[in-house]
Amino acid sequence: MKRLISTLVPCLALGSPGAAQPTQEALPETTPPAGESTAAQAQSASTVLPDSTTWAAPEQNTTAPTGFLPPSFDTSYVPPYERPTTQPLPPRSPNPDFGTGAFGSGPELPLPAAPRPGAVPPAAGSRDPLPLSWGIITFHPHVSYQMVYGSGLLSGPGREENSFQHTLSPGMTFNIGPRWRLDYTPSLKFYSSEGYEDTLDHAVSLNGSAGSAGWLFTLGHAYRSSSDALIETASQTSQDTHSTGLGASRSLTDTTTLELGLAQSLRFAEDYTDSYTWSTTDWLDKQLRPDFAVAVGINAAYQLMDPGTDMTSERLLGRVRGRALNKLGYSVEGGVEFRQFLDSDAPMKVSPTVNGSLSYQVFEPTTIGVFASHDIGTSYYTDQFTETTRVGGSLSQRLLGKIHLSVSGGYSFMKYSSTLASDTVVREDETPNFQAGLSTRLLRRGSVSVFYSWSQNASGLAGYSYDSNQIGFQLGYAL
Repeated sequence: MKRLISTLVPCLALGSPGAAQPTQEALPETTPPAGESTAAQAQSASTVLPDSTTWAAPEQNTTAPTGFLPPSFDTSYVPPYERPTTQPLPPRSPNPDFGTGAFGSGPELPLPAAPRPGAVPPAAGSRDPLPLSWGIITFHPHVSYQMVYGSGLLSGPGREENSFQHTLSPGMTFNIGPRWRLDYTPSLKFYSSEGYEDTLDHAVSLNGSAGSAGWLFTLGHAYRSSSDALIETASQTSQDTHSTGLGASRSLTDTTTLELGLAQSLRFAEDYTDSYTWSTTDWLDKQLRPDFAVAVGINAAYQLMDPGTDMTSERLLGRVRGRALNKLGYSVEGGVEFRQFLDSDAPMKVSPTVNGSLSYQVFEPTTIGVFASHDIGTSYYTDQFTETTRVGGSLSQRLLGKIHLSVSGGYSFMKYSSTLASDTVVREDETPNFQAGLSTRLLRRGSVSVFYSWSQNASGLAGYSYDSNQIGFQLGYAL
């Protein structure tokens, strides 16, 4: 049965590119219900925040030095030319099933904005017309180059490497009318160390929305083929991932909104366990004040592991979002999870889940933020699952009106437990990290950034610990 699914499911997934869950970017900016977030990702977006502090999810993971990621597995990925010049809120937690990279990456690049799905098109004769178009389709080519030197990296358990990594990422974004967007970005990666293989990675995402009879529907899919060095495996790991999401929302009253979501998450890792996850997350959201909303929700999921122990889970959830004094924005989602291990003698595991962030705009050019999360995920190793706790903070500062300073740091604790006896801990990792970078625009449509990152993994399993310092720069250009 598992062999049959592993043959059929990738074909189905390839047919509908987009996101792990419907996200903010999949919705038109001009049509969400009053007071309601347009995001339906498992971690809630903070669209109730004022425009000056709205967060567009970055492509890098929560732990700052976590890898060169081209467009993320979810369609909250924003192409480089559409990113804001600051990142006030901390990044969301990465998908716990897709691994965390060991290489660091630079800060977000402050490139000029291009039209986004749902935005009003530029008026005729505007100073910045769309560069390429064909009917309702507009084309936005983009390219970036990144160089990083890292020390103390692992190319296998117990094998430390010092290496340069060069990444060239040309790509093209297609805006199809006001509601749909397709992006393709390949990444050519070259390493100076013989411990790593040069690779060609691919990332494709499609997301969009449609409305009918008072409902707003979102659809997204994201595909990525990569060979990153992962902390969990302590080696370069080839994998293909698919994330698909279908969402629907409807205003029941002026202040009450129903949000429904279906998601599929697939991971096919060479030499490791494959995972297939199907889930639904549904919310009833109440806007108590224009700047304050609460919600209750449920989540149910089925996870098939090949090979390994299959799992089911249910979550009871609550969510609070809001802003205060036009400077403080917050979003907290949490609850309790009940996890069952099929064909196993392990008892049901009850765990808390939480994902929260807070952002405070101290002055117009200065924003600080903190974040925390605790989540359960699948492991790359047979008959194991993971529990991950992350905490951290960030600072965003504009200097001299044109240069952007970003500083972030955090700590993550990951525990690997057996699915055959859930109270049996197989491995524990502690990973502190720090990252600082400067970025600015270059020749109006270009950008340049320099950065430094440090991360350390203290693992209870021999051969999986490392201590890495990394420094690099990134150049980008987009039409």
